[in-house]
Amino acid sequence: MKLSIVSFLVIIASMTPTSAQVILISEDFESDMLPLGWTQTSNADDGGWLLGNSSELESEYWPISDHGNFIATNDDACDCNKSVDYLIMPPLNFSDVTVAALQFQNYFDGGSLFGGTEIATIEYSLDNGTTWEVLMEIPGTEDGLWDVQNIDLSELSGNEEVLLAFHYFDDGEWLFGWGIDDVLLFEPDGLDLALASLNNSTNIAVQNPTVVSGQVINNGAEEINSFDISWTIGGDSFTGNFSGLSIPPLGSYNFFHPEVLEIELSGAYDLIVSISNVNGVSDDVPSNDTIELAIQALEYGVLEFDGFEREYIYYHPTSAPENCPLVFVCHGYTGTAEGIMDYSKFNSVAEENGFAVCYPQGIEDSYGNTFFNVGYDFQMSETVDDVAYLQHLVPYLQDSYSLSNSDIFCTGFSNGGDFCYKLACQASETFKAVAPVAGMILQDIMDDCTPTNEVSIFEIHGTEDDVTYFEGDPENIDGWGAYPSIPATIDFFTELFELNELDSQVLPDLEPGDGSTVNSDKYTLESSCTQVWLYTVNGGGHDWPGAWANMDIFSSNEIWEFFSQLCDIAVGIEDIQNSISTERTLVKIVDVMGRVTEEEESVILFYLYSDGSVDKVVKLK
Repeated sequence: MKLSIVSFLVIIASMTPTSAQVILISEDFESDMLPLGWTQTSNADDGGWLLGNSSELESEYWPISDHGNFIATNDDACDCNKSVDYLIMPPLNFSDVTVAALQFQNYFDGGSLFGGTEIATIEYSLDNGTTWEVLMEIPGTEDGLWDVQNIDLSELSGNEEVLLAFHYFDDGEWLFGWGIDDVLLFEPDGLDLALASLNNSTNIAVQNPTVVSGQVINNGAEEINSFDISWTIGGDSFTGNFSGLSIPPLGSYNFFHPEVLEIELSGAYDLIVSISNVNGVSDDVPSNDTIELAIQALEYGVLEFDGFEREYIYYHPTSAPENCPLVFVCHGYTGTAEGIMDYSKFNSVAEENGFAVCYPQGIEDSYGNTFFNVGYDFQMSETVDDVAYLQHLVPYLQDSYSLSNSDIFCTGFSNGGDFCYKLACQASETFKAVAPVAGMILQDIMDDCTPTNEVSIFEIHGTEDDVTYFEGDPENIDGWGAYPSIPATIDFFTELFELNELDSQVLPDLEPGDGSTVNSDKYTLESSCTQVWLYTVNGGGHDWPGAWANMDIFSSNEIWEFFSQLCDIAVGIEDIQNSISTERTLVKIVDVMGRVTEEEESVILFYLYSDGSVDKVVKLK
C-alpha cells in the first residue's frame, strides 16, 4: 500500500489560437477518442494514454485537479509497464519554418517512490519513430498545480518529416503519471503577451496576506517592454505596471503583483487576473490575457486541547444561512485534512447546499502516522482522546460562527469512518448522524455501545475492500482489532434502534466501465426519525466512491442527502400548523438556501411568520 499523499489545486490558462499566430497544431482533448492524426505506443496493459476528466483519470495516490477533459497516463492506477508511453503528434513539416513554439498545459509531479523516479520528456524523431531524441525534460512539481510549458522548437527548422512526442517513463516502479491538455504548436507573429499561469492556490487562508503572482509568455514576434496586470475579487480591482523589460519572442517573465490579496471571511470567491496595456497598446490576442481562478477561503485553525496542538480546516460557505448545519469530515490513517478536503470535494457540496464543514487533523501516532484514536490493537498505548476533541471543537465553532445547536454530523474515510462509529456510541448527545465510508466498528466499541440518543448511520462500503473487509475480521487476523462484518454492523444498529422497515434498491449503473455497482438498503420506522442506510458497492474496493473507482455515486452528495433529510422529532406538518397561534400568519416558506419554495416531503424547510418567528419543519412521508 502506497502511503504517499499528494494535494491538488486547480489552475486554468487560455491558449486559444488566433489570427496573430500561425497555428500548426491546436488540441484540447475534448473528444472521447484520440484526435485525428495522433498516435501512441505503450507496453502498459491499461491502454497507455487515456482521455477523460480528473475523476475518470486520477487515482487514490495521484489525484488530479479539475481541468475539463484532457489526456493522461496513470501509473498509480495500474502499476504496469509505462516505460514507453509515447503520445505522438501528427507528422510536421518544418522545412519553411524559422521559429516555432510548443505550449501545453502540464500536470506532472516528478515523484519518486520505491527507489524509482518518474521522468517526462518532449522528444522528436526524424526517422518516423525508429529512434527518438530528447528535446526537453519536464521538471516535476508536487504542488498540485497545472502549469504551462513553453518550448522553443527552432532547432527543428528545415526538417521535412518531424514527429514530436510526449514520453512518460516510470523507471520500472509503481509511480504516478502525467497529464496533458491544450496543446498548441505555432509560429509567433505580431504583438501577443499571454497570461500563462498563476502561482496562487485555490485554497487561501482567511486573513492571510497573499501575493498574486504568475507567469506571462511572449507568444508574438515583437519584443515586450511593458505591460499592466490587474486583479479583481468581489468589487475591488487593483492594477500594477511592469516596465523596463525586454521579453523576447517565446520568452517568459515571472510577475509579482504589488497589491496584496487578503480575504477576511471564509467562502467562495472568483479571482480574475488580466493583462492590458502591452507596450502601451492592446495586444493582438485578447483571448489569452485573462485567467479566472475559483478560490476557497479557509480557516486553518489550531486549538490547544488536552496537551496537544490540534489543527483543523474550516469552511463556511457564502451560501450558508443563519444557524446552518455543521459536517465534520475525518481523514483515514496516514491521511490529512487537506487531502480528504480535496478528494471528497465537500466544500463544493457545502456551497451548493448551505452548510458548514470542518476537517479535523489527526495527530501522529508512535509510528509517525496521522490517525484518529479508536483503539486499534497496535495503538493501545495512545492516549489522545479524539472524541473529547471534537466535542470541544463543536461549541468553539458554534461560538465563532452562526451554526446550528443540533444539526451536527460526521463522516469519514477508513480510520475516519471507524471514528464515526465511536462517535455514534460515545458522543450521541452531540452528533445527530454519522456516515462512515469504508469504515468498521471495533468489536469492543460495539460491545459497550449504549448511546444516550439514537444516531442515524449511513455506511458506504465495497465488497472487495482489501483493508477494511466487508466480511469483517472477527478473529483479528490483520491486527487492527476484531470487528464484525458490515452486514452484522448494520443489523446491530437496526436492532438497537428497532428499525424494521426496509427499502432495498439497485442504483443505476451510470459507469458500466468502473467494474462495480451499488445496492441501497434503507432501514426506517414510521414513528422514528432515526434511519440506518447501507450502500453496498459490489466489486468496490477501499475507496471513496465518486472520487475514484466506483463512479455510479458521488459519496459526498449521497452523504449530505442522508444528513439533510433527517428530522428532529417525528411530527408532521399538520401537527405544527395546528400549534400555530392564530395571531400570526404564514408569510412564506424557504429552503436551507433561503429560496422561496412550496411544501415538500423529507426536506428541511423554514416557515416565516408575520410576527417574525420562524419554524424549522420537516414533513414526513
